[in-house]
Amino acid sequence: MADAATPLRIALVTGPGWLPQGWQALVIDRILADPRLILAGRITGRANAAPVTPPRLVRATMRAERALSRFITPHYPADAAWQYVTSLADLGGDASAGARADLALALDRFRLAPDQLPLAGLGEWSLAAGGVEGAIPDWLLLAPDACTDGAIPIEIRARRADRPGQVVLDRADFNPKLLAGLTAEFLREKAALFLLRALAHQAQAPAPMPAQTAPPLAAPARLALANYAARVSKGLARRLDDRLREGLHRGRAHWRLAIGTGDALALNPARAIDLPRQQFSMADPFLFDHAGALHLFYEAQDRDNGRGWIEAARLDGDRLVPLGPALRCDYHLSFPQVFATGGAIYMLPETQGNRRLEIWRATDFPLRWTLHATAFQGQYLADSTLLLHAGQWWLFTNLSDHALYQEHSSSLHLFAVDGPDLRRIVPHPLNPVVMGSPVARNAGSVIVQDGRLIRPSQINAHGVYGYGLNLMEIERLDLQGYRERLVRRFTPADRPGAGGLHHLSVAGGRHVFDWFSP
Repeated sequence: MADAATPLRIALVTGPGWLPQGWQALVIDRILADPRLILAGRITGRANAAPVTPPRLVRATMRAERALSRFITPHYPADAAWQYVTSLADLGGDASAGARADLALALDRFRLAPDQLPLAGLGEWSLAAGGVEGAIPDWLLLAPDACTDGAIPIEIRARRADRPGQVVLDRADFNPKLLAGLTAEFLREKAALFLLRALAHQAQAPAPMPAQTAPPLAAPARLALANYAARVSKGLARRLDDRLREGLHRGRAHWRLAIGTGDALALNPARAIDLPRQQFSMADPFLFDHAGALHLFYEAQDRDNGRGWIEAARLDGDRLVPLGPALRCDYHLSFPQVFATGGAIYMLPETQGNRRLEIWRATDFPLRWTLHATAFQGQYLADSTLLLHAGQWWLFTNLSDHALYQEHSSSLHLFAVDGPDLRRIVPHPLNPVVMGSPVARNAGSVIVQDGRLIRPSQINAHGVYGYGLNLMEIERLDLQGYRERLVRRFTPADRPGAGGLHHLSVAGGRHVFDWFSP
């Protein structure tokens, strides 16, 4: 088994006529670029099963979506990866001679035969998405059983020579897109990044193989083309209506704020009181207790898809006292975490519109701020938050590690930093520390309550951004590991009339969250 000083030796499982798709080429390219991993060779496997052939009308629909996708999303180039694979040594042959690689990686429907499994000491790893093993088909979203609680699960499964069946090594769920073809392309890239994360974890901090055997994969149920067509038509009609409303300056008022009493674990969204709407859209609220007054900072917009700015207010009981704009820039601002340290007050807003992380310092609180520090120049970071814990500052951020999709809802990255100066930034060796659309994206700053660390996170599922809220308790936080567990979950069912809940802040015995009507 490999350790942190010895690269993990990986063999690719190939087969007759196999050509890598873009996402498989991404896996190969990233393995070659990671010093913790090495491609040791290839092994010719056997076809695991015949591919599922959907009905003719489904195939025609998917061909049309593939043609459309060429104008929306570029394809990841695969030629260089394929040329490299053809140059790899064939590690097949007499398995009795012992393992030729640490693990075998099956990226398609080709699998090692039972007598080939001893060629890889850690066995064979493969992917399963929505009940389909191997390459992710375009029609996956049409299979009624593909989604679990509004998201599509991707599993990493393993087989070994010394035990029967498969085990699930890891799982993450991802929010589907409106179209099946775009969902498949999105899932392929996320599957690649999820698999690369698991390989890096295995190389960096090997974990024991689970003992429980996974249930066998079943073929998807009937393909529901009629239901799919109705859902797509409804979604497109809604989007067209939104565009028309925007053009007429009659867009739907979206996010709004509600306030309640009590800590995070006592949150009851149904009992919260709506704060009066001061702006067209009010989102990402952050509470800050200063000089005996409870202040509120939030993202404001004056129209649908308008450029956001940071607005300041003061809470007087359940009454919101507007104070004015706290920060405006010529790029979009949101998610304004405000905190104090070293006798100064700082704001960490989301500034991915300026392609960097920015920290601002108050010169005349709460309405005057000056730029204090920047980092991650040229990168897209969303919903970042700083936490001081046990003498160490931590940066939690939804950094979009992507090849084709700039998407921030499915990966949480962690960095050890020196505080608001951002002169020293150390990435966590297990980044991204959390993956999955229903859990990864920050929904506020980490809440310290009775010695516990509670990270609010978004539930992005059912094709909805900001569908709900999680309270995740952080159980381990250090440079060797990270672990959290779900303690509470809130969905629109917890707030009558809501279409989603998105963000939570707690301070001074009060809590504020944002929500929207469908």
